[in-house]
Formats: sequence, structure tokens, C-alpha cells
Amino acid sequence: MAVLDRYIIRLIGFSGLSALCALTLVIWISQAMHDVDLITTQGQSLLSFLIVTGLTLPAMAAIIAPVASFIGIILTLNRLNGDSELAVLNATGMSPLRLLRPLMLAAFLAMILCGLLTTWVVPTSIQTWRTMITQIRSDFLTKIVKPGRFNELEKDVVFHYRERAGDALLGIFIQDSRDPDLVLVYVAEHGRIVAGKEGNYLVLENGSVQRETRRAQDASIVAFQRYALDLTQLAPGNEELVFQPHERLTQDLLIAYIGNQDTSANEIRIGTELADRLSTPLYTFTFAAIGFAFLGRPRTTRSIKTTGIIATILIGAVIRILGFALIVGSKTSPYVIIISILFPILSALLVVVTNLMLSRKIRSYDYARYVPISWAMRAMGRRF
Repeated sequence: MAVLDRYIIRLIGFSGLSALCALTLVIWISQAMHDVDLITTQGQSLLSFLIVTGLTLPAMAAIIAPVASFIGIILTLNRLNGDSELAVLNATGMSPLRLLRPLMLAAFLAMILCGLLTTWVVPTSIQTWRTMITQIRSDFLTKIVKPGRFNELEKDVVFHYRERAGDALLGIFIQDSRDPDLVLVYVAEHGRIVAGKEGNYLVLENGSVQRETRRAQDASIVAFQRYALDLTQLAPGNEELVFQPHERLTQDLLIAYIGNQDTSANEIRIGTELADRLSTPLYTFTFAAIGFAFLGRPRTTRSIKTTGIIATILIGAVIRILGFALIVGSKTSPYVIIISILFPILSALLVVVTNLMLSRKIRSYDYARYVPISWAMRAMGRRF
């Protein structure tokens, strides 16, 4: 690798990693404020709080990584222009394509980092986070919640038990009204926490479940002798269970999608999730091509630098929004999934080819315009 390549890649890497750490830290702080109740109300230690909130960092970093590489490219090219380094390279006769090589190498390294995050680190961290949240909820029910009180586990979820008898809870009452169209009330004589292969359960015995909906005037009551309540249903974010596509490992999604092992509706969600995981890292090439097109040429000190930066950001935002639209549209057709995966590479090639074609026209126009003038000046110089 040439010295120029290492120099530009080092600048992009430093700026991109700085942007990635700064943006991830800001989002993590705002997100961690929502989980302070792990310490204040659920009796967890500071270490548990840091581990639980830290497990959400890979998911944030996976979203921010392509944008951070884009920021690194913009800052690097703007610095090279500001220090007249691009002008010096251009004066030495360096081809514009020569600058594209280190940009694409930096984009390739960013793609590897983002690909590891989206395909492996993020699903693993989410599953670990779900397991810890379930365990914390189990400890909260058995160790922290005091008998005789109506404890609000989270918003619209109330838990109460009369007393404790060994490891059993007596006189259990649970009201779940998070769904405005369905209110569930569990009443049982006693219950206990049981650890299963797929998670922890609150096993209720000798009780009933009352279901009340807005449409029905009367509530329905179903009596039971034994009922296992999944504790993930009482944890925050119960709409995203462990087996949801975005929480499953990538190899599991590939096996399920290729083998058609899920229902048609779930298969579409799996395909959409795979398209998102595989296409997100490829946008680093698109952003590198956009930065090269708008900021990869030397500018004079009199030119407006912000114009190129604004154009770069706007074009990058438009292409990324179109990518999101394709991901959403992949729910209707499996062919759109393939298109959404190839879209970043196709858009990068389109930007590079268009830029080279326009630059050739500009150079030929400038040559035809200014060369006769230079000949006239040389002729005048000879006379004088």
C-alpha cells in the first residue's frame, strides 16, 4: 500500500472512529436514562446497569457506523482541500481515479466493521440483553417486590402478592393494561418462578384469567389449575421477544429463509431483516463514491466549500432514504429484497461513472476554451 493510501485511510479512520464514538456515546446516554429504574426501583447494582445498557451499544453502533464513515470521508476531503494537498497532488499530474482508491479501501474496512456488527455482534448482544432483562425481572419478582403492595413493574403493569411461603408467592394479582384494546387480569392462589430452556416463567396455580376488551361489554373469565406466564411478557419491550427476526442470529435466519421453515408472513419479515443486515454495510461504498464526486477535486480558496459539503450530505441522505424505502417495499415482493441488497453497490457505480463522464466533458470544454488563449499569449510573448 502506497504512502498516500495509508495517509488518507488514517485520516478517514481517525475522523470516522471519533464520530462513531461521539454519536454512539450521546445516544447511549439518552437511552440509558430510560433504564435508571434498574437501580432505583428494581434493586440492581451499578455493574448490572452498565452491562445491560452496554449491550445496546452494538445496535446503536451498527446504525451509526456507515454515517460515521461518511463523516470521516467528508472531513478528510475537506481537510485535504483546505490544506491545498489536493491541489498539489493534482499539479503533479495525479489522476482523479488515484484518489478513489484509498477512499474505497477505507470504505471496505468500514464495511467489514459494520458487517460484523449487523450480522453477528448485534443479534448476539440483543439475545444476551433479553436474557438479562428476564433474569432481572425474575429477581425483581422474587427478591425486590414486597408483599402486600401493589407494585408497578412498568407502565400499566401492576403486580401484587399477599405473602411469601418459602419460594412460593401466595395471593397473586397481576393486571396488564398496556394494550388499550385488551386488559388482562391474572388471579392465583399461589405461584413460583420456574427456569425453563427458553426463559423463566411464573407458574400460577388455582386461579383465573380475566380478559376485557373495548368491543365486548362483558369480560370473559377462564379458570385454570396451572398456568405458565412467560416473564418476558412482563419485561419492557415485550413486543420484541427472543424469537423475533431482528433478534435471531444471521445463520438461523438464512436457514429459515432458504428452507421455508416459517409461515409466509414471518418469512417476509425474515427476508426484510436479512436484506437490512446485508445492505447496511454496503452503503460505505456509496458514501465514499458520493464524497469523491463532490469533494474529491481541488478547489480554490475563493470557491464556496460549504456548497460541496451540503450537496454531499443531501445526495447521501436521499440515497439512504431510497434504501430504506426498498427495505420496506421488500415486504411485498421477494425480488425487491435482492434489489435492496444490490442497491448500494449499483448507486455507488452510478455516482462514479456519472462523475467521470461529467469531468471528461468539463476538461474537454476547458481545453477547447483556454488552449487557444494560451497559444495567443505565447505568440505575444515571442513578439515582445
